[in-house]
Amino acid sequence: MKNTTKRIINFRFDRYEDTEKKLEKLAAKGLFLEECGSFFWTFRKGEPKKLKYTVTYFSEGSVFNPGITYNQQTYFDYAKAAGWNFISQLNQMQIFCSEADNPIPFETDEKEKFNNIKRCMKKSFIPSMFMTILILALNMVLQFNSFQRDPIDFLSDTRHLFPISMLLVATIYAMYSLLDYFVWCKRSEKSIANGGGCAENSNMVHKIVDIIFTIFIFVFAGYVLFYMAFEMGWVVLLFILQMPILTFVFWTSIKYLRRKKVSAAKNKIISVTMLTIVSFAYIAFIMMLVLKFGFDTDNGSEYQTVSWPVNSAHNREYKLYSDNIPLKCEDLYGEIDYDYYSYEEKKDSTLFLSKSVYRQDSLPAKNSPPEIEYEILETQIDFVYQLSKDHLLEIPEWRDNTSFESVDNKVFETIEAYQRYYDDNPTGEYILLFNNRIIVLNMEKPPTPKQVEVIKEKLQI
Repeated sequence: MKNTTKRIINFRFDRYEDTEKKLEKLAAKGLFLEECGSFFWTFRKGEPKKLKYTVTYFSEGSVFNPGITYNQQTYFDYAKAAGWNFISQLNQMQIFCSEADNPIPFETDEKEKFNNIKRCMKKSFIPSMFMTILILALNMVLQFNSFQRDPIDFLSDTRHLFPISMLLVATIYAMYSLLDYFVWCKRSEKSIANGGGCAENSNMVHKIVDIIFTIFIFVFAGYVLFYMAFEMGWVVLLFILQMPILTFVFWTSIKYLRRKKVSAAKNKIISVTMLTIVSFAYIAFIMMLVLKFGFDTDNGSEYQTVSWPVNSAHNREYKLYSDNIPLKCEDLYGEIDYDYYSYEEKKDSTLFLSKSVYRQDSLPAKNSPPEIEYEILETQIDFVYQLSKDHLLEIPEWRDNTSFESVDNKVFETIEAYQRYYDDNPTGEYILLFNNRIIVLNMEKPPTPKQVEVIKEKLQI
């Protein structure tokens, strides 16, 4: 029977009281710490005992060290003389336990204890928090670039909103953790100046924040599993894999260099440099894929594949969808003798914006039949409505031969309507604005009055 088990221990380096209490509760249940790791802590099973644990910090301790340093061993011997047995370490954090009911504390100078904690936090906790915030911020910039390129697509698709919400929560929590530590330092300085000890860094507010963050992590995991089972977009998957990949690279580098007995200073420089390079490379890789392929995935509709000649020497595969779209070319032009139309419907919806895109495409040919594409946006949020309108009416600087001209609202019974002009010639592209609804209509040429009536009927204008 296996006599060890692994558990995920939710801890922060600056909250040593929480770790001590957690380990004492587990010992009372028969689980005794053997080794602490970055994610999983190993416990030995046994008869329940009442143990006392203490967490201290030693500035020479480091995951980059090839082994226990001479000064560390001297520190451990000093602790043992006071009745404390060394159990495990993680970076500068050292964990000891004692079976005595009231063991003698071996850190009695509160000012020295506080200064020692600050030295250790400057070596590990603070740099790691800043590195985490930097990586998260770079990802936020990538997401913001996607938002700037197409706010409609971004706000209507959970594949965009989910990563940004995940990054935002993680960034807020990292900044909260850093700020909370600095506040604790100020409180401890004041307490020690008044003859007391280090301030407690565990209260109800901390527990509530940690619970909320933990709930978010579980919700996030459930959402990920749902998408993996049904329709996870590849970009979401890449964002999810980012932190595990970076963590794997970082710890693999550290462990490899430790086995090679590389000094702690060189190990740290090489491993952090490797992490930074891989972080930038990974983000650049995602950005390159997004710019090249976008976020689009299959809409889940049934389709048939046909091979169609692009030129005399090359054929290309095309997907022909058969979705039931509300407005078809046949409604506008009558019966069309053509067997290769693709009728495609794609819907995306979030709390911010609902977007429905409909397309009727023909295969490329000189005398191809008419095509149509239209997009229906719906939102109850004024800011999103205005943002969508501004984006649709925005004309790139390089397209100085294109403009939008107002259309009489009576034509489509709109509150605002615009028609695109190209070289001062009207096109079949319209932006129709209603209350909480925008329709983008793209035809090959402007519709006749009769076709306008059909459009209004089919699109329920």
